[in-house]
Amino acid sequence: MVRRQGEAGNGLSRRGAGVSLLLVPLYVSYGSNMDPSRLAARTGADPARVAARYAVRLRGFRLAFAKRNDDGTAYATLLPDHAAEAEGIAYHLTDGELARLDQAEGVPGHYVRAIIEALPVAGGPAVAAETYLANPARLAEGLKPPRWYLNHFLAARDRLSRRWVAWLEQVETMD
Repeated sequence: MVRRQGEAGNGLSRRGAGVSLLLVPLYVSYGSNMDPSRLAARTGADPARVAARYAVRLRGFRLAFAKRNDDGTAYATLLPDHAAEAEGIAYHLTDGELARLDQAEGVPGHYVRAIIEALPVAGGPAVAAETYLANPARLAEGLKPPRWYLNHFLAARDRLSRRWVAWLEQVETMD
């Protein structure tokens, strides 16, 4: 299930004069932010805290390189697919760090923030988490990601399944 920030039932509570407080402290990356060094640099988060990341499964989603960039390359997004499952990395980020990540991700022109369910690989119940999905106006087919971008995904190989890493290593890139 996906809910975009601001939609009914998305885990937001209203308080005061239109101020929203997000009740979901978890961020899940399925893309280049799985690289903890990249995420820390983009958000200003403490590298030690970011290193405490953990693997999650994202049921009902397919990873696709279908987000069109201005240079004609593709970045990743999740697409709904009830028969699929993607992998990702979960981090605890502050509201300020998420705001800086919004800027880095180009919200809302390139990506939109959404709340999804993530299932910790180590066990336990599904949890609600924030992620970024491609702005629908940016979706395109037949694009390939650049190699440098995909290398950030592979920086999380210590947390991802062998099957997922093998799949990522087979993704055809622009270079």
